[in-house]
Parts: sequence; C-alpha cells; structure tokens
Amino acid sequence: MPQRETRFTVNAQPPELWKFIRDMESLCTCVPGVEKIVLLDERTADLTVKEKVGVIPMVLTLRASIDSEDPPRRLHATARAEHLTMAIEVSLEKTANGTELRGLFDVTGTGQLKPIVDRLFEKRATERAAQFAECLGKRFGGAPPQSAPQPARGGWLRRLIGWLRRRVTSSS
Repeated sequence: MPQRETRFTVNAQPPELWKFIRDMESLCTCVPGVEKIVLLDERTADLTVKEKVGVIPMVLTLRASIDSEDPPRRLHATARAEHLTMAIEVSLEKTANGTELRGLFDVTGTGQLKPIVDRLFEKRATERAAQFAECLGKRFGGAPPQSAPQPARGGWLRRLIGWLRRRVTSSS
C-alpha cells in the first residue's frame, strides 16, 4: 500500500485553515485534478478527478467522506473509487508562522488497476502535494511553504521491492 506524508506551513491560524478544509467545495479548488464536486451532505461529496497515465487520461469518480474529526486539530477522511481507496489523515498545529498542516495519505489499489494506481501514486504524490501546498499558500497569502512536501519513510524500499518483483516476474 503506497503511503505519503507531507508537512508544510500555511499563513493562517488553525481555526481559519480548519474552516477552509471543512468546506469541501473550497478545499477541492486546491486539490489537483478535481474537475467536479457534488456535495451529498456536509460530510460527503462525489468528486470527478482526472489524471493522466502517460498520454491517456484516467477519470475517476470518488466518493469522499469525513469519517472523524477533532476541530480544529484533526480530520480523517476516506475517498473510494472502483479500484481505489485512499485514507487521508490531516492534522493542524499552530506554529509561530501560522499553522503546520500534516497530511498522511494511504492508497490501496485493487483489481486489474492496482499496479497502475500504485505506480501513479508513487510517481505523482509528491508533485500533487506540492501543488496543493502552493495553492493554499496563494489562498492564504504570504510566502510559499518553507518546507517542501516530503515522501513517507520507507517509500524507496517499497519501490525497490516492487522493481525487483517485476524483474523476477518478467524473467520467468
């Protein structure tokens, strides 16, 4: 299961950033690839997300729902599509320069698309996290985030094991 952690500081106080994060329509304006949002209730939305796999566009319809929250500190959400489940843990902590946002993303691909989902996530997660951080930086003013989103620890090991498995499988 691919995992990615990101941390960056936003030029806003925790309650202000929390209000933005809890407004799914506003939040999705900063999520790369989201083309359409349909609110089902204050905790659930259907999202249409477009991502390119090589030159081929992949369009996913995700149902995103907030599973638990502790305002304005922590939120856990899940987004599901036919061949994908993403668990999202967001925490906010007041800092001298605003609020540190920490996001932890666990992605599970299933079925025939599992290898594509896993590779796409590994390839694009850091880039998409940086785009999200940049959008929040613009939204709340101030300088761009000082700390670039960082990959989860052990990600290189998972990639190495995956590469070795593919080599062994293709040699057989």
